[in-house]
Amino acid sequence: MKPVYTDITLPVSGMSCAACATSVESMLTSLNGVFSASVNYATSTVHIRFNPLQVSLDQFQAALKPIGYDLVISAGDEDETFEQLELKRHNTLRRRLVTAAVFSLPVFVISMLWHHPSTTVQWLLLALSLPVIFYSGQGFYLNAFRLGVRGKTNMDTLVSIGTAAAFVLSLINTLFPDFIPGDGISAYVYYESAVVIITLILLGRFLEERSRGKASAAISRLMHLQPQTAIRLKGNNQEEVAIRHLLPGDTVLIRPGAVIPVDGIVVSGGSWIEESMMSGEPVPVFRKTGDQVLAGTINKDSVLQVTTLKTGKETTLSRIIAMVDEAQNSKPPVQLLVDKISAVFVPAVILISIATFIVWALIIPDQPLTYAIVTSISVLIIACPCALGLATPTALIAAIGHGAGKGILFRDAESIETAGKTDVLVIDKTGTLTKGKPELIQVHYPGNGSQDQINSTFSALTALSAHPLSAAVARGISTESTVIPEVEEFTDLPGKGITGKVGNKRYFAGSPAVLKETGIVPDKEVLTILSEYDKQAASLVLLTDSTEILAIAALSDTLRDDAVQAVEALRSAGIEPYMVTGDNQASAAQIARLAGITRFRATASPEDKAAIVRELQASGRKVAVAGDGINDTIALARADAGIAMGGGTDASREAAGITLTGHHLMQVAETILLSRKTNKIIKENLFWAFGYNVIAIPLAAGLLFPFTGLLLNPMIASAAMAFSSVSVVLNSLRLR
Repeated sequence: MKPVYTDITLPVSGMSCAACATSVESMLTSLNGVFSASVNYATSTVHIRFNPLQVSLDQFQAALKPIGYDLVISAGDEDETFEQLELKRHNTLRRRLVTAAVFSLPVFVISMLWHHPSTTVQWLLLALSLPVIFYSGQGFYLNAFRLGVRGKTNMDTLVSIGTAAAFVLSLINTLFPDFIPGDGISAYVYYESAVVIITLILLGRFLEERSRGKASAAISRLMHLQPQTAIRLKGNNQEEVAIRHLLPGDTVLIRPGAVIPVDGIVVSGGSWIEESMMSGEPVPVFRKTGDQVLAGTINKDSVLQVTTLKTGKETTLSRIIAMVDEAQNSKPPVQLLVDKISAVFVPAVILISIATFIVWALIIPDQPLTYAIVTSISVLIIACPCALGLATPTALIAAIGHGAGKGILFRDAESIETAGKTDVLVIDKTGTLTKGKPELIQVHYPGNGSQDQINSTFSALTALSAHPLSAAVARGISTESTVIPEVEEFTDLPGKGITGKVGNKRYFAGSPAVLKETGIVPDKEVLTILSEYDKQAASLVLLTDSTEILAIAALSDTLRDDAVQAVEALRSAGIEPYMVTGDNQASAAQIARLAGITRFRATASPEDKAAIVRELQASGRKVAVAGDGINDTIALARADAGIAMGGGTDASREAAGITLTGHHLMQVAETILLSRKTNKIIKENLFWAFGYNVIAIPLAAGLLFPFTGLLLNPMIASAAMAFSSVSVVLNSLRLR
């Protein structure tokens, strides 16, 4: 029987380092009925898959509360509750930092002035250190104790052991100067190390929190686009209601400057709409009666009345927020390895610290015992699992947030990793390279009669047909006449065109096959025109009466405005564009030539497209596919990276790992380039995080002492640890 499970993502308050994430995951997965728990430290959230018949949300809270974490479960607004908890925690952190800084500064200055302070000065240092240890540092000690009694460790464990050791050693040397023997410096005190370490780590966490806030600012901006109330129209009355009370079919009034609260259809008015946060387009677009508008966009200059189609979590904006949130909480394959390393990192560092103490105390007995204590403390302090924990998620959050602002929506973190490795892009033609709808490019008039009258008749007749080519003629043909003639006896001619009477005269419009209805034989001039456009793979719509051809309209699905630029950008980045289309050879060749694409395949079925992807992958290529139709779904699903164009079908969006809200091919190039840059930043972060610990820990253990006679001061170790975390976050912010 298939297991019953549900998924939920909840905010977690109280996490102060990446190792905290491991502790939260460990406690939750130990509960019966929890299949998995994945914490994103950078967003302070946990995604839990569990069986609701075996375990409840209250049990999650009960498991985390004793070790110092709050799982935010609220009947109201979880985000608001979490923000309040985090604000309270942030204010506490700031107070503790200020207190630590105020008392640590005189301790540091005095210690630098008196390397061997007198008994009186030592007592003064002790008094100044107490507020830092017992107020500013209490969070470290409490968290370490809560975890310790359950056999778990995190960053606070290292800080607590290190600072407590330094403080206790100093206290013993103050109270009992001769207790620890060793070459005349036995009474040396390390109050400055203990308090400055706490101050620097608090400063590092304060800066880290601010940086993490900047990295995840994109989803906050999206969430703040959602208004809380709307003006609903009932007859001639207006009433302000909460968004949650709106229903499909309700008509809402949108004043100039207001944020549109629903997805809906404009039923009255016309106005310029700012859609940049949704589509990535910086220029406002004009929406009029009959056009669709989206929640979160801004009405710029005129009053609109909009009939509601979707509200709340069903709106496009809400779906985008959910998609971005889900992507930010996912983990790429590389992060799974990092998580395994982070889980054993703290215990390993503690063992290294103990080994360092033993080596200095027993194997090198001619050195003072204080050397053993100082080096073991430095090892505990300098080690930084936070840098490892932040290396991947901060980069992903910054990239996903930046992409969302550009109209690029990643389904998960793995989509970024795979898209960044792409070296060939399989592109659909219609709707991807081209605009996806025919446009009138030229009209020829081989017949007699007034050109404006012919245009009026042509426009009136084609306007009645639902065929895309007819609609393009009606939309594109120009006429000076202000009166559109009435068409009578309108009839479809299946496979050929349409016919109808204007005045007392019958007209025909359609493909060249419509000539069979009239018996008209085209002359040499017309045959030349038809032949020329056939070579260009253009579609033709002819207008005739019963005796002659009056007009020939040439139509073509034109390239998107940025197609050539996008192809050039892809090629310069080492990505080969490969156009695959179900269209005929002539049309494919024409579009490929205009776009600057040298490799293409025409008359390809959906199965053929998927087979091409498989062949490319078998040859060692990393394949991305960009498409927008149902016929692209197999290839999108098969590709290493599937990119669904904006305005495409639901099926294409479901099959793809990346969805674009806009229609521009340049967004495809930007998607791949952003993914590449993200992968590069992640590699840099991991290299720095691993490299820092590999180099720093041996230095802290005294590796250079035999050659230089110098030991690393624990204060320098704490500053280096704080710097390593902040530097990783700042490097990730380059993606914004």
